[in-house]
Formats: sequence, structure tokens, C-alpha cells
Amino acid sequence: MAGREGRLKERVRKIAWAVCIVACFCLLRDSGTAAAFQQAVFVKGDVGDFPANWRARERAGKLVYTVREDAAGSFLHAESKSDSHTIGYPLSLELGEYPFLRFSWRAVSLPPGGNEREKSTNDGALGIYVVFEGWSMPPRSIKYVWSTTLPVGTVAESPYSKKARIVVLRSGSGGVGEWIDERVNVLEDFRRLFGENEVPRVRGIGILTDSDNTASTSAGDYRSLRFAREEEEVASRAAP
Repeated sequence: MAGREGRLKERVRKIAWAVCIVACFCLLRDSGTAAAFQQAVFVKGDVGDFPANWRARERAGKLVYTVREDAAGSFLHAESKSDSHTIGYPLSLELGEYPFLRFSWRAVSLPPGGNEREKSTNDGALGIYVVFEGWSMPPRSIKYVWSTTLPVGTVAESPYSKKARIVVLRSGSGGVGEWIDERVNVLEDFRRLFGENEVPRVRGIGILTDSDNTASTSAGDYRSLRFAREEEEVASRAAP
């Protein structure tokens, strides 16, 4: 029983870190500006290395996330084997000016039975956190996921924190192995999920591909992550 309680406490500790990791990174005083973040190459670094412009809490996390390259350029590959390590990119961004988050991701291997609503199965092949400024610890955050089992459109409170919300953008094996472009209105989601009309600042981005709760393997790829202005979205939709 003691061993089981110890493992549960360790999982809770890891998830709590996943929620506040970016907030902690902001204390390093090297957070990027909105303009710098948009111009930054998402995965700076040599192929096979941990991305130079991101941060990991533990050395083991740097083995989960590595730079890869294909004909379209560099991307971030994540492969988790019964572990959970979040990486973060600190920045300070006005969400009212850059309300949209755009990125591409590719699920490679889904953790069997992954269900983000439950602590015992809270694993996923792809997860992107947006962490907001504020005095609460952990800070408020939204996690966009590709879930193994939860239906697209599912919105849930994290089983580990009342300050964190989960939004399912993709689900199941359909599209696994394919690059998929995503676009989310983070400002609209923040107001809808937290019931507030304020315009928060973004203090960082986190990425989590994990498989510790299901004691399995999960893997996925990320690229082209950036915030966008509303006028850029209008121009994009109007283009032929």
C-alpha cells in the first residue's frame, strides 16, 4: 500500500510540475518577447539534440524530446516510455494582440486507454499547454490535446488542478502518422472555459507527451508553433 501511495504522490508531483513549469521558467529572466517568439525557429538545435530554445526540468526530459528533420524542415520529436516530462518555452505575450495559436502536430503512437479526465489514465501522445500570467500557483492554463479515447470537442477540468482546463482537438487513431495543422482562438477559449472577460497575458508554452500512468509508450511530433494576430488570420482565410 505504501508503495502504491508513493507512486501516486510522484505522479501528482509530476503533473503539478507540468502545470506550473513555464511559470517557474519565467523566473530565469530570459523569456522571449512576442515578436521574438514569432520569429524564433520552433526547434533550434542540431538533429538528435534537445531543442536549444526550450527548457526541461530534469535531464531525463531532454532524452524524450529531440530535434528531427524532414523535407519540410526541422520538427520536435517526442517519445515517452512509461514516463512524464514537460518542457517549456517562456515568453510574455499580449493575448489581445495575438489571440490565435497555430501549430502542426503528428501523432505517432497513442498510449493505450489514455483518458485525460482520470488520474489513472492521464496520458497522451500530444499535448500543448498555454500558461497565463497571474498570482495563483499553479497558474491558470489550457492544455490542447490529441486524446486516445476522449471525443473531439471534449472540455474538462484537469483531474490534478482546478486551474487547468483540457480541450480535445483530435481523438483516436484516425490521422495517426499524418501532419495536421491546427488553429485555436486562445482568447475565446480562455473566456469560455474560465468564465471571465479579462484579456490575460501568456507567460509561456509547455509541451507534454507522456505515458507514465498507463505504463506504456507514446510518441508524437510538433512543428510551426506560433501566435498570430487577428488580421493575419483574416488574410490567411482570404488567400486563394
